[in-house]
Amino acid sequence: MPVGEADKGIGAPKGETYYGIQIQSSIIDWWHDPIDSNEPFKHSGKLNTLLLNPKVIYGLSNKVNLALSTQIGIRSMIWDQKGSSIHHRTETTLENFSNANPGWFGDSKIILRYIAKNDGMGDGMRAIFGGGLSIPSSSVLTSDPFFLQGGKKTEHRHFSLSSGSYKYIFETQLFFKRSINPLFYGGFLIYEHPIKENKFNYLAPPILNLSLSATFKRFDKRDSSIGYGVGLLQSGHGYWNGIKEPNSSSLSVIPTVSYLINSRIGALSFNISKPFYVKGAFKSEGDIAQGSDIWQFTVSVRKI
Repeated sequence: MPVGEADKGIGAPKGETYYGIQIQSSIIDWWHDPIDSNEPFKHSGKLNTLLLNPKVIYGLSNKVNLALSTQIGIRSMIWDQKGSSIHHRTETTLENFSNANPGWFGDSKIILRYIAKNDGMGDGMRAIFGGGLSIPSSSVLTSDPFFLQGGKKTEHRHFSLSSGSYKYIFETQLFFKRSINPLFYGGFLIYEHPIKENKFNYLAPPILNLSLSATFKRFDKRDSSIGYGVGLLQSGHGYWNGIKEPNSSSLSVIPTVSYLINSRIGALSFNISKPFYVKGAFKSEGDIAQGSDIWQFTVSVRKI
């Protein structure tokens, strides 16, 4: 299981169903400089996310798999400042707001995968190519939180569970398994691109996700392994009403360490990631001085 990705590096034979689930928690400790004279103080807080990500892979044939996944969870803001703000407050995505719909669900994905090469449970190569659709939920922002058209700024929210746009997806996976360390290594590349603006005139940014990883067996009584990975996440520009969204373009590097064991319920993986921004910043109010400290924790299970 490459750095906790329960549905990567594996193909299901015809008629077989593989199950996976990921529980992901992320903590973003953020800040930015004062925005205007109405709020002449530094803004800071924590944006916490807890997601349950169930996944299913079904073998339509030995060469074609159907992969389904969804996101269930909550995103919450903790406002650290004593002063009140129209931009931030302590709240969650389960609460309705003037420019945000509440909800438990994030995006869902339907992907068809072609198994070009799969050496099964033995040593060898796994080469998989796929394409599909990302489907947004109703938990979205319903109006521009940056007021890019020049209207009077009122209370607003910047975050939701869903990206808000239908997207097409292309993915490539290439992994190798062998009987010596590194036992399992390779990577995947995923590209997501919005199809069109949603009904609230928002066009989500395109996303490019590259991940490389290697797993080293420890040869202990627990049959455990240590995995090391690094990811590159490139986000393009998002748009509200055809106007470019501030700070939506970014590039981050995400090193990850994982601990894997075989358990009665399946392959179990514990992962810690520390994203760093190389370009751009955590998306907040716009083009002002700002920063963030981000940690991600994931527990993944895969049952074959």
